[in-house]
Amino acid sequence: MFTVTKTTQGAYTVYVLADTEAGTTATVVPEKGGMVTSFTKNGDEYSWLREPNFSQPERPRCAVPVLFPMCGREPEGGNVFGGKPFSMEIHGIVHSVPWEAVETGTDGAASVTVQITSDTASKQSYPFDFCVRIRYALRGSELRFEQEYANTGDAEMPFSFGFHPYFRISDVRNLNWDITAETTVDGATNAEMPFAGVDFPYDDDQTTRYYKGVHNPMRFTDTGTGHTVTVKFDEHFKNAVLWSQCPLGFVCMEPWNGFPGSLNTPAHETLAPGAKLQAWMSIEF
Repeated sequence: MFTVTKTTQGAYTVYVLADTEAGTTATVVPEKGGMVTSFTKNGDEYSWLREPNFSQPERPRCAVPVLFPMCGREPEGGNVFGGKPFSMEIHGIVHSVPWEAVETGTDGAASVTVQITSDTASKQSYPFDFCVRIRYALRGSELRFEQEYANTGDAEMPFSFGFHPYFRISDVRNLNWDITAETTVDGATNAEMPFAGVDFPYDDDQTTRYYKGVHNPMRFTDTGTGHTVTVKFDEHFKNAVLWSQCPLGFVCMEPWNGFPGSLNTPAHETLAPGAKLQAWMSIEF
């Protein structure tokens, strides 16, 4: 049986999706960047929430932030659109602003659809008209993120997109990885080298790994909790990032469409006026 329950979490209105036969739930908070904040299976929590960061208006560094219209940090000097530089916060402009819930459903899955559109504030960093819509659909142990990116303006729109899921873990040393990619990228120099497996320096306070040509799916198993997390995605997600503040008990396994600085290069998506791009990814837990 699928259910959608509208309730509250602190100051926010939330939607709890549930598959009662599978014993799974997913919580979506439209007002907090339209993001998912919880996955549970048989009462076990798989997502990682950071307080007081979650309850503050600052950029969420927890749960599953949505990345649009860029992934990572902007290049030095900002993104250049129409010959003019524009400054943008890391990971884009939609993760820290309210979205709108526009539809719920229980036909074949427990679902809620959220959307955000451009406004005067967004154009200070990204001078384009857009609408981003995500349908979160829970069925069994899998939550799908069914996305639509629309250019609602009269100029070509460059963009990238991705997700930044934080997963609760027992310890980074307990993780067994099942990830394959074409290359590993040095985050400091952008140098690429053939992918030779996940090399995670577990004793560092903070660790980041960038991959290009990542293969579907990505997976890890936590031998401490017995949890396995699988991230699946379509052909639009070409890259991936692993990130952890190792002592804090989480790891991020992130599917990205773009790469840091890609809006100033040809390596991004472009939509003509009136055009739309549809993509999907999912998290199975």
